[in-house]
Amino acid sequence: MKKIKLLYITLALVIMSCEDYLDINDDPFLPQTATPDLYLPQIVYSMAEGEMFDSRYVGAITQNWAWVNANNGFDRHASSNSSGTQKFRDHYWSIGSNLNEVAEQAEELGLADYSGIVNIIRAWSWQIVTDHHGELPFRQAWDNTRTSFDYDPQKDIYAGIHELCNQGIELLNNPTGQTDPKLADMEKLYNGDVSKWIKFAYAIKARNAHHISNKSSYDPAAVINFVDNSFESNEDNAEVPFDAESSATSSFMGPSRGNFNSRLRTQLIVSYLDGTYFNGVTDPRLSLMLNSDTDSTQNYIGVVPTLGDTTTNIRVPRLYGKYIFTDAAPYPLITYSELQFIKSEAAFIQNNLPLAYDAFLKAIQAHMDFTGVSPAEATQYLSTAIPQDASDLELNHIMMQKYISLYSNNETWSDLRRYQYDNTVYLGFTLPSEFAADNNGKPAQRWLLRRFSEYDWNSDALEKIGGLELDYHTKPIWFSTDEE
Repeated sequence: MKKIKLLYITLALVIMSCEDYLDINDDPFLPQTATPDLYLPQIVYSMAEGEMFDSRYVGAITQNWAWVNANNGFDRHASSNSSGTQKFRDHYWSIGSNLNEVAEQAEELGLADYSGIVNIIRAWSWQIVTDHHGELPFRQAWDNTRTSFDYDPQKDIYAGIHELCNQGIELLNNPTGQTDPKLADMEKLYNGDVSKWIKFAYAIKARNAHHISNKSSYDPAAVINFVDNSFESNEDNAEVPFDAESSATSSFMGPSRGNFNSRLRTQLIVSYLDGTYFNGVTDPRLSLMLNSDTDSTQNYIGVVPTLGDTTTNIRVPRLYGKYIFTDAAPYPLITYSELQFIKSEAAFIQNNLPLAYDAFLKAIQAHMDFTGVSPAEATQYLSTAIPQDASDLELNHIMMQKYISLYSNNETWSDLRRYQYDNTVYLGFTLPSEFAADNNGKPAQRWLLRRFSEYDWNSDALEKIGGLELDYHTKPIWFSTDEE
């Protein structure tokens, strides 16, 4: 009996000790929540991560680059539910879940600026992920009581993005509570500059409102107004920085990460820069954005999508070492140049050619500056390569120059889909002669959703929107159609 009693006492002590050991929630040395500033570096990085990761595949559709080998599926507009789905994961997890924590902690601590920034980042994330995939779980997102999630129409998501931007602008214009002094150090997009975050919100609104240019409800005046309230110069560009002290802190686009070893520039981007379509004038950005061919003769040649690298004596070089394809180059989310092209196109649709031409010139000049072109070379190009009068400006001038300025950015796919891959708008752009088998002879219009979360766990909801059909990725996306 004494032994049994001793055993009970020993077990009780062990159990009590285990409970004490496992009860770490109140341990001041092991806090279970973080202050809002500590979430920001990862959130800001994730804003670029999905764009960079997925650009490897989207860039094949937009013909920014093509595979080194022939007949690659992505060159032929194949989609995938495993590759090209990083921004989906980032949106709901790396960005979305962490934003929920930031919002909760900021409210508890009475930190004013975070609430506005949270809304603006969430709007950005919704915009890029819905433009990539189409319909998404919107109203039920982050409802932890659910195990399946219904898809909402993209029209509703677009309206929600607009409202999130408005809320963010209102919160930053009329802050309540304290300003966190750590915000400027930990937030790496604008270093806590609230005025720039407000401009960023208007930039998102401009993209959002401009994407529906095929609809009767499209309002070019509103688009122009949003642009005018957004970036004023390249100083306002939203760029995610990298310190490149190691591979882990280098840009995904750079040589240390090696993510573009199998991709080569296309003949299309070369032709837009070598003067083929711009009065025979070589663009000074050519040598700043692209490497010359490996025989050192300063030739520039690209591959034709689906054909691979067919050169013999001259090999098409890799992308690395120029433009944003370096370890330390910041990744541009949205730029002043892009916004001026948006304004130019909106004014062109409005038939306000003087305004369209003025924005067109500003857009090209801004990208020249971004690329590092000298003022003299920029002036020479602008005075010889492009129309010299507003009355001569055509839509393809705007869109082809925008294509150059957006090189590597997934936003080009939004533009191509708005214009149904029209090669009178994008001169020289040719769809593949043979699409991937599942496309049924049609070009890609959206990207398949993420395998694990949607096809494995949410397939019933996905089936309701036709997401289980083999050619679902060729279904036109709402923003690019005339459907209201």
